[in-house]
Amino acid sequence: MITIEIKRDTEYNIISFAGSGHAEYGEYGQDIVCAGISAIMQTAVLGLTDYLDFDINIDVKDGWLDCQLVSDIAQDQQVKAILETMLVGLKGIQEEYSEYIKIIEGGGKND
Repeated sequence: MITIEIKRDTEYNIISFAGSGHAEYGEYGQDIVCAGISAIMQTAVLGLTDYLDFDINIDVKDGWLDCQLVSDIAQDQQVKAILETMLVGLKGIQEEYSEYIKIIEGGGKND
């Protein structure tokens, strides 16, 4: 199972996201769930770094992606659009393949 952790600040901006694990939906190299999740998360990172040219903290390994943002970057409207769109895409995959992906959200005003 792939676990996605989303953390928000008190203004409900996404300040970090991390994905770990393997979906094991299909054979290695043939796993469409893992490929979809990876593509969505990596596209968000590319949007932040290449399109918006933000310097963010990223750690990528096999079966692991972690991205940390400072709060003032997280408040940027374009950053919000990229990250909330990423989350919508991930939740769409979770709706179809709930036994292979788990999304955990934390932070915000109530945390």
